[in-house]
Amino acid sequence: MGAQHVALLDEVCWFFPELKFVTRHGCEPWTDLAVKLMLKWPNLYYSTSAFAPKHYPSDIINYANTRGADKVMYAGYYAAGLTLDRIFSELPSVPFRDEVWPKFLRENAQRVFGLSS
Repeated sequence: MGAQHVALLDEVCWFFPELKFVTRHGCEPWTDLAVKLMLKWPNLYYSTSAFAPKHYPSDIINYANTRGADKVMYAGYYAAGLTLDRIFSELPSVPFRDEVWPKFLRENAQRVFGLSS
């Protein structure tokens, strides 16, 4: 797991501030460090790939509900058996604040990946 250690992102974000980095596979088991790095680096973002909504890390939910609403975005992971039916049946139980949902589900990805409305 050494090559995917979240701490490595610190140096990469420093060397390439013009690039946008979107983490995958939930930064486990280092989500607390991922939050700290997202606070530090404006070019670092988090996606929820590899997690069913009922397993979203609490520190990521708390971050999205406080200072990170613009940094956390939805990602499915069909390859791991996370069907859209399962994901969308579990999403309502995620305790995001109302204002976080549009950003999480659509707006952040549009902005980060340069997609038009």
